[in-house]
Amino acid sequence: MKHELLRRLACPETGETFSLIKDEDKDGEVLSGRLTSASGISFEIIDGIPRFVPPSNYANSFGYQWKKYAKLQLDSQNGTTFSRDRFYSITEWSESALRGKRVLDVGCGAGRFAEIALAAGAEVVAVDLSQAVEACRENLSPNDRLEVVQASIYELPFPPGSFDYVYCIGVIQHTPDPKRSVLEIAKMVRPGGRLGYWIYERDWKAYFGTIAFKYLLRPWTKNLSRDGVEKFSNTLESICWPINRIARKCGLPGKVVMRMLPVASAYLQEVQLSDADFREWVRLDTFDMYSPAHDHPQRFAKVAGWLAEAGFQVDPRHPHGGISITARRPSEA
Repeated sequence: MKHELLRRLACPETGETFSLIKDEDKDGEVLSGRLTSASGISFEIIDGIPRFVPPSNYANSFGYQWKKYAKLQLDSQNGTTFSRDRFYSITEWSESALRGKRVLDVGCGAGRFAEIALAAGAEVVAVDLSQAVEACRENLSPNDRLEVVQASIYELPFPPGSFDYVYCIGVIQHTPDPKRSVLEIAKMVRPGGRLGYWIYERDWKAYFGTIAFKYLLRPWTKNLSRDGVEKFSNTLESICWPINRIARKCGLPGKVVMRMLPVASAYLQEVQLSDADFREWVRLDTFDMYSPAHDHPQRFAKVAGWLAEAGFQVDPRHPHGGISITARRPSEA
């Protein structure tokens, strides 16, 4: 945590500013210490990351997967532009618009999209509920424009209106209360600022192919231990690999076949990954399919309605699958 972050934080319980008691400081960065509000509420800084939540919570499976597969989805590591293309397709923002802006990445995981925003020249605060923050910090540091914070969507430790751009990709459906999640994140956008979400959609796909397998099997898999889900996911990947190996080279017919499998693979068909990386990514995403404590897909109109009620101007729907939705908070008069 850099010293400059201190003045940007607010106690998630009282809104008060913090005083800092540092235990270890290196090259202008606080590696360990404590943040304390005027009311006496305090939070630890561990390994350079302010921690506003207990180490164990409903996002434990995500912390595990993003630490195990920490570098797999980073464009800088896998040699593709898949995360970059996905980020700009979902948000329809531009690199030039992000340059020099304060950006909040909510649900950062291992940092795949924070890497893209940093490359555009943004100042990024990456937040996650889970211990994935440790993978994010390791992956993207050192970077003078990055801060990493472990916190809950429901108690973000920043004053409202702190950021020019805020995005949350692939997270809302995995929270206990999606509406509250959407609205709490939206509070962080300054007047005139921009907001972007990508959320699982409740549509016909829930009854067909891969997604149907997910909702058929989740009542069983979500009661397994983490190791049990991982073993199950890896077994499915191994069984499906002979089909995936051929189908990923067969264009549209192959994608249709891949969409009928009980593993998350079809959307990776055109990504130029090695066989080893492809298989690892399928294992990761299949574990991600079956392991979360929460999975609550939404409808575009409902999410748009929530944002409109909060005073946002919602953009026309984007064509990037799922619920790709962006909005702007109007400038104050």
